[in-house]
Amino acid sequence: MACSFLSISGQDKKGPLKVLDSISDDVLNATYHERPAKKKRDSLTDRKSSLSAYPYAYYTPETQLAFGAGGIYIFYTGDEKDLLPSQIGFGGYYTSNNQYKLSLSNAFYFFDNTLYFSVPVSYGLYVNKYWGVGDDTPERPNAAYAQRTFSTSLTAEIPLKFFTADRTGIIFDLDVTEIADRRDNELLQDETLPGYDGGSIFGIGGDLLWDSRDNIFFPNKGGYQYFKAIIYPNGMSDFNFASFEFDVRQYYSFSEDHVLAGNFYLQGVTGDTPFYKLPALGGQNRMRGYFNGRYRDNLYMMLQMEYRQYVYKRLGFVVFGGLGNVSDGILDFDMGNLKYSVGGGLRFLFNPKQKVNLRMDIGIGQEGNTGIYFGIQEAF
Repeated sequence: MACSFLSISGQDKKGPLKVLDSISDDVLNATYHERPAKKKRDSLTDRKSSLSAYPYAYYTPETQLAFGAGGIYIFYTGDEKDLLPSQIGFGGYYTSNNQYKLSLSNAFYFFDNTLYFSVPVSYGLYVNKYWGVGDDTPERPNAAYAQRTFSTSLTAEIPLKFFTADRTGIIFDLDVTEIADRRDNELLQDETLPGYDGGSIFGIGGDLLWDSRDNIFFPNKGGYQYFKAIIYPNGMSDFNFASFEFDVRQYYSFSEDHVLAGNFYLQGVTGDTPFYKLPALGGQNRMRGYFNGRYRDNLYMMLQMEYRQYVYKRLGFVVFGGLGNVSDGILDFDMGNLKYSVGGGLRFLFNPKQKVNLRMDIGIGQEGNTGIYFGIQEAF
């Protein structure tokens, strides 16, 4: 099965659609870092490993001609009855103007799910965009810049019952970023901007997980709540700041595989945060239709709903809508300036045993923001 593992985002009503690499930390982590609850299996005969890979190609003014490949490997680390499937997602591309990106993301379950860990890794030189900070930054034709980034993190979780959580973990996070080319982005000429020239950050934190979903890849019922907090202290990082993330999801089914899904997401930072680490609205999983980072600030809050249904054998569709915004802080959050995202998409069930879908979504936001996205698994 072939699939283009990329997303396309249009930022201007009069301009061409822009393509944003989605084989990135944001997409792979969002796709593969899920930590589902235990699920009963009928027998061990379903425990076969599977590998799905696919090439792709695309062209944009920023990247020119690009070629790449991506895939997912699903396997089991043991024979325990309730053991969850482990996953390795991988992808990479190279362009005719020497941009490149390699990404590896994973989720490993051991000893009847009592031990979980993941070590995603990403490295590349690629084009990003920066419009400034705030919820009303104007459109600008010269928002693009190039950055070279190496990032990795280690998350290890065990079934400790802090705050009645199903699992508690520790996180080590490393990011080394260089602003390789500011291009004509005048906002990046300001040397007082945190992250103006890139930098190195190393953080230590923890997470809590509550999970009652009935399936990893296509939940019909249950819920998911995830909280993460990381501190990046002086002496270990070029910037002294802290970040937190809260992700809540709920699933209801009217009949099998006719699902209404809801998602509330909150992300915030405090301290001397580099601009490229500020909470960012947009992307292929939340507020689809906006370039990831179209709006950035110290706080990002979003609510989305999605209806999912199979209609003929392996073919299905979704419709979705969302509201969100960024702000300097919770007291400054402007409910009167909420951004909207609406759209729909098609699904193809390419792995019936694990219920893994290939997806194509079209998202529409305000002021001409539009995106077309291809990928694996549901947005949330």
